[in-house]
Amino acid sequence: MINHHLSDEMILAYAAGSLPAGQAMLVRCHLDMCPHCLQRLMDAQNVGGALLDELPEMDLNEGGFDRLLAQIDDMPVLDEASSHPDHTGVVEGEVLAASSSHGPDMPALLHDVMGHGFDDIKWKLVGPGIRQFILPVQGSEGEKVRLLKLSPGFVTPQHSHHGSEITLVLKGSFCDETGRYKKGDIQEADDDVDHQPIADTEEDCICLTVTDAPLEFKKMMPRLFQPIVGI
Repeated sequence: MINHHLSDEMILAYAAGSLPAGQAMLVRCHLDMCPHCLQRLMDAQNVGGALLDELPEMDLNEGGFDRLLAQIDDMPVLDEASSHPDHTGVVEGEVLAASSSHGPDMPALLHDVMGHGFDDIKWKLVGPGIRQFILPVQGSEGEKVRLLKLSPGFVTPQHSHHGSEITLVLKGSFCDETGRYKKGDIQEADDDVDHQPIADTEEDCICLTVTDAPLEFKKMMPRLFQPIVGI
């Protein structure tokens, strides 16, 4: 069961097509795994389309653009109550089919980008207990898209963030100061989050992670190796 979902801001940005390539890919992978967030996306698209359909024609030379922004600001914010996690039908079936077509762990889009499954990944050793694979995704400047593989019990170095770090759990689980994250869960971290994730099951924890700036490690040794591993 997925307990940590995409934020309203991420849903709306994805619906608007304004996310960088790496973040958009991660969101799409989560949607393949989460009918709940897929329904929220559909709700956002429906609300946005209805709003635009109902807007009267405006003369943008006479303050119409400001009035348009004001009406958009009045749009209700999506929340848990406005979504329908128990929806059924074609959409849910399509999502589940897409997820299962490449095995239980890998979303269809991720498989398409890589061209193979987890078993064929050529992991690069970052340090004892952690490996990574950089994905060939042309994101915005500074954006890095990678798979991380944490061995059972591995404790990542404590760090905060110069930008954002968005993580989707694909296998196993990890926990940190903000909670526990299992398969399908999303963690959105920014410069306000200082944490030390721990792989807390007896299987490897594999995550899809997107960062738009280097992490800020608290101890000297990780900082020394940071330029080499590129995290």
